[in-house]
Amino acid sequence: MDLKEKLISQGYDRIDIFLIDEEKNQETIADITLHKVTDLEYKLYLEPDSIAYELDEENPYFTANQKTENGGYKEIKGFILEW
Repeated sequence: MDLKEKLISQGYDRIDIFLIDEEKNQETIADITLHKVTDLEYKLYLEPDSIAYELDEENPYFTANQKTENGGYKEIKGFILEW
């Protein structure tokens, strides 16, 4: 199950995703309407096989490897913010 389907199955529809990388850099991807997104992994530059879900937590999140500008990867944590 891909990230979009997993989030929809958990009851999410419209979300923000707060990303923190291994160097503590932060970024918010705002106003994502899940049923309108075709490929959430592509939108967030994620390696699909690297995604681990922690969605049953009080503060749900996922971890994954994100592609960098130089072609490498960095580990990120993406917190799901519902509004």
